[in-house]
Amino acid sequence: MNEEKKTKKPHNVMLYARKQMTVSGVIRVDNFNDTVIVLITEAGQMTVEGENLHISKLFLESGDMEIDGNIIAVFYSDEADSDNRKPKKLLSKIFK
Repeated sequence: MNEEKKTKKPHNVMLYARKQMTVSGVIRVDNFNDTVIVLITEAGQMTVEGENLHISKLFLESGDMEIDGNIIAVFYSDEADSDNRKPKKLLSKIFK
């Protein structure tokens, strides 16, 4: 409960030549492999897509992380949407 009452850390993203990314305001990492990293930030759920992705540094106490690899895309979705809804099937999203 004390964790939730901490003040929010600023969320910033810095991308260097699409090969390295620094992210602040990280709360937790939900999923990662060499093509996708899904993390929860102060700004909501953030997904990083690419090739040969690697989390080179992760400091959850300060909310900072570094990602190396070939970064292709970065996108956000609201954390509330990702936590409260069941994942939709791809076809249901397309034909809506």
